[in-house]
Amino acid sequence: MSEHWARNNTGLHVTGGSVQVGGDVNAVQHNHANVRESLASADRRAGRPTDVGILTVLPLEMRAVAEMLSRVPDHRIEQIYGGRTVHRATFAAEGGPLRVVAAQALQPGTHSASSAYRELRQHFAPPLVLLVGIAGGIRPDISVGDVILADEVILYDSRQETEAGPRRRGRTQATAAVLLNRVNDFLVRHGPVVHAGSDESFHVHRGPVGSGNAVVTDEGSAIRSWLTEVHQKTLAVETEAAGVAEAFYEEIAADRALRGWMTVRGISDRADRHKGHADHALAARHAALVVERFLPYLRLVEDAR
Repeated sequence: MSEHWARNNTGLHVTGGSVQVGGDVNAVQHNHANVRESLASADRRAGRPTDVGILTVLPLEMRAVAEMLSRVPDHRIEQIYGGRTVHRATFAAEGGPLRVVAAQALQPGTHSASSAYRELRQHFAPPLVLLVGIAGGIRPDISVGDVILADEVILYDSRQETEAGPRRRGRTQATAAVLLNRVNDFLVRHGPVVHAGSDESFHVHRGPVGSGNAVVTDEGSAIRSWLTEVHQKTLAVETEAAGVAEAFYEEIAADRALRGWMTVRGISDRADRHKGHADHALAARHAALVVERFLPYLRLVEDAR
């Protein structure tokens, strides 16, 4: 980073992207947030902002996305402030190049996903974010290997404990219209079937998914029953979208450049007692393949002006 920044009498000096500590330790701690924000601002001025950010959680999800990005000639791997590794690539799209950055959350769950989203936004400021990975299907017409483009996320963690049992207070967040318009165009042009090879194909579905920290492995789960009552077309359950939904909701009012987010999920199991790891890699690979074909549709008209 060519930007040089320093603040006197704080014990912090940032030069050429490195941080040197000296002087008053309390001053160092007090200005930690200022340092990170200055580095992020320098990144933006250096042209680092991107058009689309991709978040993953499991290593196999990141592996599938990284393999997809590696097919782009300018794919590169970087380490950002804080130690997180990111993958970057530029896709050809109608209206101009589409700059993409992908990062992995530290661990499963809503909290880690929320933190990873905020860090991705802080460093690269993508107006669109995709959460990409695997999920458990909860409808009989959803097959292992299929991929879901979620148009709504139903948060199932909030509940009240009563004498009669738990009463859930779920909330929902619809995917932004700008992304749903692009999903519509993608499905109109490509149809619901994706051919991944000469003898391999799977279906793409659009619909709601349930999200929360509880991992569902029971076909008779109260969470599954509640989700189908809230929305009978709920397609799958997973454990990170709720965190991204909350982080997006908190940020959207403060940043007009932020346009939307959505989750793309490959079905790895049926969220029942047979849940295992046998098809995780297949589901992650199919999700990454759909994202690869969907990305050119995310070059927005206003961005090309």
